[in-house]
Amino acid sequence: MSSVGLIINGRSSRVQSILGDLLHVARQFPNVRSCVLDGIDGLDRTLAELNRAKVDTVMMAGGDGTIQAAFTDAINMRRFEHAPHYVAVPCGMTNVIAADCGLKGSPIDAVDQFLWRRNRGEVKREKRALMGLRIGERNAPVYGFFLGAGAFTAAVKFSRSEIQAKGAKRSLAMGLTIGGAIMNAAFDDLPKEPPLVADMRSMQSPFRGPEPMTMVLMTTLRRLVLGVNPFWGEGSGALAVTTIGFPAQKMLSAAPSVLRGKSEPWFEDAGYRSWRTTALDADFEGTVVFDGEFFNVSKGERVTIETTHDADFLN
Repeated sequence: MSSVGLIINGRSSRVQSILGDLLHVARQFPNVRSCVLDGIDGLDRTLAELNRAKVDTVMMAGGDGTIQAAFTDAINMRRFEHAPHYVAVPCGMTNVIAADCGLKGSPIDAVDQFLWRRNRGEVKREKRALMGLRIGERNAPVYGFFLGAGAFTAAVKFSRSEIQAKGAKRSLAMGLTIGGAIMNAAFDDLPKEPPLVADMRSMQSPFRGPEPMTMVLMTTLRRLVLGVNPFWGEGSGALAVTTIGFPAQKMLSAAPSVLRGKSEPWFEDAGYRSWRTTALDADFEGTVVFDGEFFNVSKGERVTIETTHDADFLN
């Protein structure tokens, strides 16, 4: 049986209380190599060591940010001679990736059951395209799966300080964040200035030039959390994009359909647009949230997103 690498982010919110149990489970399987990191420090060395050990499965116990960091380093630095399978173990502040194509339930039980199933050849394989986000021409791309901008950025900051800080469970907190960003636009006083002004260009894009926007959401995942999946555009591209215009119109009526990814005949006239594409580039100034991590975009920095790499997940 080929070997497995288990990377554990020791700083992830859930790992701190279950680290000993995770390591105990891993020790029951002789072919599992475990490594506990202080955040993502040492991730580069760990991936290089797993390549030398010829592991064919890399398990990542952390949140979306940990998984993003692992894919980014593995691809940009060409860590693996043969691309391994990946397993997302939900242990972080946000676990949108694991909710779609990773392990479910208690991380301890999920890891134990997965390793037993893997030994019996009873695992499922799911492929997802990666979003390669490049901010500015000189920066290397960052690889992940879910991006939001505009009012979504403010909603994530509010969630970190109010929803998650008060004990909301992880998938619930993320569902409330996405839903809250949309519902806040329905109930709050309209801001005088748009949260985002962006010139977005891609195949199937409905825009021609800069547009004021309330919110932008993008993903290559097939489902998010708690039934929230605000994408209804058609097409064969791996990248799903949804934008809400500014000022947001009929938000109270639109919110239930938007959250379920269901189009309405009046959406386009009211500024609700969704489409699929393979790549996108944009010019704007602001902050995006990419797999739970904040990235600033300065004036003049072009943003490009490509879907040229795939990830093989096992669960």
